[in-house]
Amino acid sequence: MDAYIEFFLNSRSSVVQLETIELSHPRFTTTHRLVRNATNGLVLMDGTTEVNFIYVPMRITPMSQRDNLDQIIKIDMGDLGEILPIELDRMYGKNGFSTKPKMIYKVYRDDMLLYNLPIHGPIELEIKTFSFTKQGASFEAKAPSLNVNKVGEFYSLSTFPMLKGTI
Repeated sequence: MDAYIEFFLNSRSSVVQLETIELSHPRFTTTHRLVRNATNGLVLMDGTTEVNFIYVPMRITPMSQRDNLDQIIKIDMGDLGEILPIELDRMYGKNGFSTKPKMIYKVYRDDMLLYNLPIHGPIELEIKTFSFTKQGASFEAKAPSLNVNKVGEFYSLSTFPMLKGTI
């Protein structure tokens, strides 16, 4: 059975699902690891190194089905100029936004953190746009467009005059 389904069907009611995101870009000073619902933060082991997630109040809203290839997740953060504006200024430099920032979304169970196995994810998405309000930052992350090139050949009478007899 899928670990995510198992969480909802067979776990105790005291078990909490911890939603995490990782924001990265080649021009960011560091990879920002954030957790939505652990006010003391979250520490996971990645091999022999500790990975720290800091608590940021945020709302994570899936905009599409989990099994959809065009997955979109909307994030509303209570970031009041502490993280994103500084990093975005760094990113907008020479050809900075030609590379989109990357977001990795994972969900963990709080009773199985020692194993460092997410019950959902990792889902790697690209951040297309950012917006800022007095409440914080908001952005949408969506699956990268993998098939942007057209394949095949367009047939027309100017390029293939022998088709005139078949029309």
